[in-house]
Parts: sequence; structure tokens; C-alpha cells
Amino acid sequence: MQKRQVVLAVDLDHTLIDTDMIYLCLKQIIFKKIYLLPYIFYLRFVRGKPYAKEFLYQKTCIDVHNLPFNDDVIEYIRNEKDKYNHIILISGSYYKYVKAVYDYLKIFNSYAGTDLSVNMISINKVKYLNNKFNNPIYDYIGDNIKDLPIWKLSRKVLVVDHGNIINKISHLKYKVISKRY
Repeated sequence: MQKRQVVLAVDLDHTLIDTDMIYLCLKQIIFKKIYLLPYIFYLRFVRGKPYAKEFLYQKTCIDVHNLPFNDDVIEYIRNEKDKYNHIILISGSYYKYVKAVYDYLKIFNSYAGTDLSVNMISINKVKYLNNKFNNPIYDYIGDNIKDLPIWKLSRKVLVVDHGNIINKISHLKYKVISKRY
């Protein structure tokens, strides 16, 4: 019988970085290409979120070197890396931005993000991890109620607290690794 892998899965938006990639992209669109805004709404509500995320990626330029990284999360990953078989950056952000952060930081073994076939959020993260790692044991670092499905199945619930999540997950045994108020 093959031993189950122990995986650390790390969210990007408001967890590894102190912002959201969609927010940064929309901000750029509003200030530089506001004429694209109606089309983004069309994509979001008619074609779906993955198409809107791809379009935002194509029409903006975010320099990952200038992202506000959460040093607490990076330090946690570096300090705990020997306890894991694999560390993955997994995010609802468009996969090309996730890859850019993966390439820049060089602390992850792999990455996964939203593409046109799947919006990599919530239960989709659980499905991805289970398929990729053949039902692993995993710990998950996240920040949002959308992470509840993955936290419920995690060995360790690791939290970046923005002041509003703790009361929503009080039924889980969790550890706050960063406070961002």
C-alpha cells in the first residue's frame, strides 16, 4: 500500500499576498482602460468567472515583484517545509498569475489556478488536490469562508485572519498564522 502524501496547500489572494489579483486587475482597467469594463461584466455574467479572469489577465499587467507579500505566510512555509512531501500554491486567481508568483518566490513545488475549465475555488480545490495527490493528507492556509470546504477536510486549519473569519470557523480547530487588520 502506498503511503499518503502530506501536502501543504496555500491560497494566494489575501493569504500569500495582502491583496486580491482581481482587485489589482480591475483597478488597472478602471484607471487605464475603463472602456473594457462593460465587456468584463458581460464575460462574468454570461460566460462565467474563468472567462472574466482570463480577459483581465490578457488586458492588464501586474508585476509580481511589487505584490504586497505576507511575510508571516512565507516564513511559515519556509519553517515548515520539511514536514511536507509537497507544497502547492493553489488559487482562484488566473493560473498565469499563480505561475508568475510560483516562479518568483521559488518556495513551492507546484501551482494551480483558475483556467477556462475550472474556477479553482472552494470545493474545486478539494477535488484538484485529491486527484493530483491521490487522496493526500493536507494542511491548508487560507483566509475566507469560501475555504471552509477545504478546511473541513484538512488535517490542520491554518488561517490568515483579517478580523472576520474566526467567528465563522469557531467549530474547527484552527491556528492563526498571520493577523492582517
